[in-house]
Amino acid sequence: MTIKKSNISKQYINSEKKREERHEKIKAILHESKEKETAIKAKFMGYSYLDLNIVPIEADALSTIPMEKARQGKIAVIYKVAQKLHIAAVDPTNIKTQEIMKELEEKGYDITTIIVSIASLERAWENYDTSLIQKSTLEQLLTLSEEELNDIEKSIVNLSKLTEKITSAPVSETLGIIMAGAIKSQASDIHLEPHPADVRLRYRIDGVLQDMAVFPKNIYGSLANRIKMLGRVKLNVSGVPQNGRFTLVIGGRNTDIRLALLPSAYGDEIIMRLLYQDAASLDLNNIGLGPEILKKINHEISKPNGMILVTGPTGSGKTTTLYAFINILNEPETKIITIEDPIEYKIPGISQTAVNQEGGYTFANGLAAIMRQDPDIIMVGEMRDSDTASAGIQAALTGHLIFSTLHANSAVGAIPRLIELGVRPSLIPSATNAIIGQRLVRKLCSFCKEEYSPAPEVEEKIKKLLAEIPAAAQAEIPDKTETLWRSKGCPKCNRGYKGRIGIFEVFLISPKTEKLILDYAPTSEIEKIAIEEGMVTLKQDGLLKALEGVTTISEVEGAAGEM
Repeated sequence: MTIKKSNISKQYINSEKKREERHEKIKAILHESKEKETAIKAKFMGYSYLDLNIVPIEADALSTIPMEKARQGKIAVIYKVAQKLHIAAVDPTNIKTQEIMKELEEKGYDITTIIVSIASLERAWENYDTSLIQKSTLEQLLTLSEEELNDIEKSIVNLSKLTEKITSAPVSETLGIIMAGAIKSQASDIHLEPHPADVRLRYRIDGVLQDMAVFPKNIYGSLANRIKMLGRVKLNVSGVPQNGRFTLVIGGRNTDIRLALLPSAYGDEIIMRLLYQDAASLDLNNIGLGPEILKKINHEISKPNGMILVTGPTGSGKTTTLYAFINILNEPETKIITIEDPIEYKIPGISQTAVNQEGGYTFANGLAAIMRQDPDIIMVGEMRDSDTASAGIQAALTGHLIFSTLHANSAVGAIPRLIELGVRPSLIPSATNAIIGQRLVRKLCSFCKEEYSPAPEVEEKIKKLLAEIPAAAQAEIPDKTETLWRSKGCPKCNRGYKGRIGIFEVFLISPKTEKLILDYAPTSEIEKIAIEEGMVTLKQDGLLKALEGVTTISEVEGAAGEM
């Protein structure tokens, strides 16, 4: 009888699979037995017991004791809040264990001791990075000089060199290289995306994601642990989203990093948003407002009460615009309080708070608490629910100046959105000073941008759109429309672009539009009257910037729609 080769292979595979299953079952039984033994020991000694294989361990807590010392004392700090510590120990009576705990008590820590098995403790120790022993090491790792930054810049010019630098550098330096590269290229986000065999590094520069490097998967575990420790998220938890935050010190400047971990098929995907503490970006004169729009906004924010809303999609610069308002109004005699999710820019002289959903501190009840602090100006990060919208409207009606953001497709589109959130139409006109719609477009590089003549049909569309700008807008409309500008690319820019700028529309409620709001009129009708009364639309504002050579027609159409 002849046995086919394929059948032999299948039998072998099945046999190996069964052997592995038996091995896993034996391991599980032995683990359970050891954990039961440890639980009995803990009870006998009068301590609590834990299995660290199923309990989250906090990065900030773990780094309280250096790894070498933790191994010597057979302990690990698994939980930390202020001066309270939960310490996992194999044997609390061990002399070395007691020495370490005494040192911590002398530093003012209140210690709760928990007994764990040695296997369980080793699971916790796995979350230490061998080259990352103390927090001070982490902080030092991410403090780079201008000279080191310039070295990184040379690597970014050639992507293959950047990959080589990341893969050849010690693991302890990898994160510093990635961060410095992002700072030098003025990236707004860093994406680390694990795949089956490697990890892709991408930067978002001027709103566009760009591949920067691909490096081997084997260094990703240590790199991810570093980032988790910095962001104070749980190290031994996977399969669930986590958020954190840390501060990066590079070239003597502080940059706040917002960390988001997203589980994927091949490991945690890490996204880091860089929040540059750049005063220039918070200047109302530098964000792209035209002279007439700027005049309107300055008038509205100088009022003692009322609400100003900024609308637009995620990443359109809404919060930056609100901070620009605050920068102008930040005076010693003015009490300004913000409630944000999270705090994006740290501004001296104002009170800033962050929502905490788990702790029950939301925009709505935070706003109610702020009202009891006697503020003059309140900034609410987002009107995202009916309670917050109602509280914001009431605050605006009772003598406070309120700044907030709202997700809506246009300035006028904020009206139906507020009504959807339960705000009575009769309250909107009296509470609202202005509604601003905005988008971000990339700016052309001033060194390499080039002129060109648009096709006749494009020029006709431009003329038609310009003709629709009302005289009441008092906008400076160019006479010539036969010349536009386009991107080219040079060593000084990012494929023809350098930086971004806002395009805006400002809706001021008039007696005519107020009547339409009270009558639940369609958005198109309200917008038509608003344009007749002087509102320049997002598309028109973008077109004016394109004709000035600030941006391109394609950028405007990408942000505000086709002409």
